[in-house]
Amino acid sequence: MRRIAREPYRYRGVCTQAPSGKGRITRGQALLILLAFCFCTYLLSGFVFAADAGKEGVSYQLVTVQKGDSLWTLAERYHDQSCTDIRDFVDKLIEINQLHDVTIYPGQNLKIPVSS
Repeated sequence: MRRIAREPYRYRGVCTQAPSGKGRITRGQALLILLAFCFCTYLLSGFVFAADAGKEGVSYQLVTVQKGDSLWTLAERYHDQSCTDIRDFVDKLIEINQLHDVTIYPGQNLKIPVSS
């Protein structure tokens, strides 16, 4: 009868090496990859959200909507005379604040463009 070796990496009397683990990622490497991905995402999002801030002569004022306010009343209040039509300013408010329609709520914060 043939005797079977109990040693896991021995075959016919020849020792083979244990699997080296090439191609596998350790926990430390996975954590490093995750941290690098998060850092790159953070940097890229900073560039995307800072795109509006690069426009010369335009700064934004943060305004909290009060009870009874509408986009029209806010546009009348903060409208600068360089814009020919107040409707254009309302459209600009909708675009800057990424609103779906003209509905706003008390307590909501809106960015209002202010010429400097």
